[in-house]
Amino acid sequence: MAGITLYDVVKMYGEVVAVDGVSLEVRDGEFVALVGPSGCGKTTTLNLVAGLIDITDGDIYLGERLINDLDPKDRDLAMVFQNYALYPNKSVYENLAFPLRMRGFKKHDIDERVRGTADILSIGPLLDRRPRELSGGQQQRVALGRALVRNPLAFLMDEPLSNLDAKLRVQMRAELKRFHQEIGATVMYVTHDQLEAVTMADRIAVMNGGLLQQYDTPDEIFHHPVNTFVAGFIGSPAMNLLPGTVSTEDGQAAIRGEEGWQHPLSAENGRRAAASTTGEVILGIRHGNIRLHREERPGTVQTRIYTVEPTGDLTYVHLRLGSALLVASAGANFRADPDDPIWIEFEQKNLHLFDAKTEQTLEPSGRERVAEEPATAAAVLA
Repeated sequence: MAGITLYDVVKMYGEVVAVDGVSLEVRDGEFVALVGPSGCGKTTTLNLVAGLIDITDGDIYLGERLINDLDPKDRDLAMVFQNYALYPNKSVYENLAFPLRMRGFKKHDIDERVRGTADILSIGPLLDRRPRELSGGQQQRVALGRALVRNPLAFLMDEPLSNLDAKLRVQMRAELKRFHQEIGATVMYVTHDQLEAVTMADRIAVMNGGLLQQYDTPDEIFHHPVNTFVAGFIGSPAMNLLPGTVSTEDGQAAIRGEEGWQHPLSAENGRRAAASTTGEVILGIRHGNIRLHREERPGTVQTRIYTVEPTGDLTYVHLRLGSALLVASAGANFRADPDDPIWIEFEQKNLHLFDAKTEQTLEPSGRERVAEEPATAAAVLA
């Protein structure tokens, strides 16, 4: 295996910048997910690494070798696509053996590699079947096996699970993660599903508009987003984002919304909010860090129930705060009717503040905050 490094990579189509100066390093044996909305440049970046499209500017290295001008076949990279692209008239065995035959491997070596790969992916009993006789998950494992059998330097995967149903997608996420851990593969994995990225990757590259927004571990990106785009994209449900103005009265800092609601800020959060360039900030808070109260308490803000979504072990509570809709979470037994009044309180140590003009975080660079565990961050009902 080998690492992949991108230095100031640019791809332009005429005047359109599809990838804008992306620099990142995928370490040897690391699983990195490229995630973002449609059109953000993640698939284009993957295709640049694969050599399927020409690079406009920058450099791409595989290990210590510059691969900008190498043909795809000479890069020793294996790709797994959304479309399994299996040969329908060939058996599973022949589908796995084909790339080895094309490279001139001897019959004995082909058989050894095919059967060894089939054992790793638990598809040994399927070797005599044809693709039409397989389930979606089995076809995906065969497609993965066809890449693995070559023993490439790295794997490039472009939304390989998007054609599967929800239950099978969860199963295949676990299998892909186990596959990576067992063979120590270097993987670049493109997905629009942030849950796939968070659950599978060692590090995540969040992209938008061709730009790399943040590159870090899933935990750091979830707890310390660098801007409002990352904050709103990573996490399900998405982080609540509320615009407001910072004010101070009798030494107490607070944030005030356009509709007149006001929530106090701790001394630390007040100092962070004061760093805003205009005094206008965006308050970010995740659903599990909003405390719900049946009655008014000091430091709470009155809202109204919009709707309630029981999910079994957790209940999502949608709240109307002025013209904004928030999502909080409560226990499984929470019940309320639409338009019922309820008071909310934001957990100060899990509150995010962004500059309204730049949309960049106002969090200290030292990351002094320590987020609570999900089990203790659930909403508390009075």
